Amino acid sequence: MAKVPLAQWVSHVEAFVDVSRAPAQHSASVDALAALVNKDKLTLFDLVSNMEMYLTTTDHVVRSRGILLLGEILCQISFKQLDVNAISTLSDFFISRLSDWQALRGALVGCLALLRRKQTVGSIIIADVKRLLETFLQNVQVQSLAAADRKLCFQILNYILDHYPEAVKTLVDELLYGICEAIDEEKDPECLKLSFHLVEAVMKLFPDPSGLATQYASEVFEILSKYYPIYFTHGVGDDLDATRDDLSKALMHAFCSTPYFEPFAIPLLLDKLSSSLPLAKLDSLKYLDNCIRCYGADRMGGHATTIWFKLKEVIFSLPTDQILSTSGSSKDMEKNNNQIVSEALTCLKTAITHMGPLDENRLINLILLDEDIVSSIHSVESEETSVLTLQNLIQLHALGSVISILAESSAYFCTRVLQAHFVRLVDSLEISAGRGSQHLNNRSGSSAPINYGALYLSVQMLSSCREVALAYQEDFSPIKSAKESWWLILEKKMDSIIHLLQSVLTIDSQPAQSALRQDYVSCAVKGLITIATFPEQCSPLSANAYEEVLLTLTSVIMSKCENVHLWRLSLKALTSIGSSIVEFHASQKENIYNKVVVDKIISLDEPYDTSIPLNLRLEACFEVGTSGSNSMLRVARSLEEAVVSSISEAGLPLLFCLFHVPFL
Repeated sequence: MAKVPLAQWVSHVEAFVDVSRAPAQHSASVDALAALVNKDKLTLFDLVSNMEMYLTTTDHVVRSRGILLLGEILCQISFKQLDVNAISTLSDFFISRLSDWQALRGALVGCLALLRRKQTVGSIIIADVKRLLETFLQNVQVQSLAAADRKLCFQILNYILDHYPEAVKTLVDELLYGICEAIDEEKDPECLKLSFHLVEAVMKLFPDPSGLATQYASEVFEILSKYYPIYFTHGVGDDLDATRDDLSKALMHAFCSTPYFEPFAIPLLLDKLSSSLPLAKLDSLKYLDNCIRCYGADRMGGHATTIWFKLKEVIFSLPTDQILSTSGSSKDMEKNNNQIVSEALTCLKTAITHMGPLDENRLINLILLDEDIVSSIHSVESEETSVLTLQNLIQLHALGSVISILAESSAYFCTRVLQAHFVRLVDSLEISAGRGSQHLNNRSGSSAPINYGALYLSVQMLSSCREVALAYQEDFSPIKSAKESWWLILEKKMDSIIHLLQSVLTIDSQPAQSALRQDYVSCAVKGLITIATFPEQCSPLSANAYEEVLLTLTSVIMSKCENVHLWRLSLKALTSIGSSIVEFHASQKENIYNKVVVDKIISLDEPYDTSIPLNLRLEACFEVGTSGSNSMLRVARSLEEAVVSSISEAGLPLLFCLFHVPFL
């Protein structure tokens, strides 16, 4: 291909070197020269040869512009095949220019372009990468540069660590010292993001306990700690590559990069949990959660006590206005659960599940025997909890969450929790249930001596047992055969539990309901769903007890349609139970479900049945039909028969309604 004469392209070089030209002209010159090289109309050798005066002149302004032009062109020919000699020559040149502080920008651009080239098109060799790093560490004072140049420095160091780790193995001391010096006092958001990644990369690169990274851990973390928590705000329209969330995540990854940060990071994070600033508290919880995972059980065991007390303080001590802004309904409470409490509970779960075997007993004793936990549960067991204030509900839900997390962590933890509290809670419910009928039917709904707290915690523990059963369902026989296990405790109290849950649904037959009474019903229905949806091989229910649960819920569908809240909860419960049968391939349960539920529901298709409004009958058929394909077919056939019967009797209104059933 014909080469372009010198006169036709040298003007682009002159335009770029001329600092008085507009930036757009500078960019156009780079684009034009790079295009000529990429199209083989200008060789790189000819370009460099004819640019020699611009690259070596003593005029530092011209020299810096010339070196920058060559670096920018090199960026744009990253896919251009270059031979070994060309790469070597360019490497020598740009590495040597790192000591030329007046032309440093171009040297940085050129070095980064060389590092980013792929082997398939010609790339810098490892020996030259090492030489580049050595020269950089000896000559470049990062914090003395402008933000754009500091960004280039951090990009170069990151790229070497990420892609050429073998080049730094013999430069550990110099590298760590250089990084500390480079990142200290950094303020620019984009540079900070890169510097945090730099710490993460270098600390992961040298995990040896006897290595220099361990010795530098204190010094490096002292620098990182100055930025925690991240206080950085930016406008919605700001064009930045680093948002506050980006910076926080990058700093968190740096915190988690090595377990040797543990002696410094954990005390800092635990201290910040006491901050009055919600954002600082939230960040501390997220960081702590990740650090627990990364530092390992051996290092975190010594912090177990402090972690528990700090998390307990967050979970139970937040002011009401920070936790909930609703009227006090448990549904509203769950919907508006504060993010800080949620993160604290997540962190607690992580702490429990990541502790080593030696710390398990100590941790569960810390929580189960905690004076505040024991006192709260004893309070729940007493009759005083029958009148629930907003603060009572907040504390109850927090307590239930802690107990659930603990019980769900393992079969052993589940057994310990049930041994400590479950039997007494059920006994408390049985005592209070004797007076339930009279008060729950009180239309004012202002009080209900059936112990809601005991009911709520008991159902939470039932849910935890089901989670454990799901986790161990593939090999459940050891749990069943153990002399002491949560499953045996549950099995022994199952008749009492079913009776108690039934009593709430049986008592609550009035259409008018307060929010509190609806909470009772919702909790009881949740309990029935839970015990009926254990995997078949793990279920503590006998076949008769399972049938009794289904009969209880089905009787609501057949006879309590005036109580719409209870009716719809029961219908959803039957649908969930039917779906679990399909999920777990529970053949024995399926037979019982078909007999008790499906047969009853399809009887609602009778056109002359006026005991339940037509729209509710169709809704019940639809919901139960969605629980599985077999149920769907039976309900569909029954509805088809009803359509035929209606046509024969000229029952057009029923036919019209049936056309609106979604699955027909």
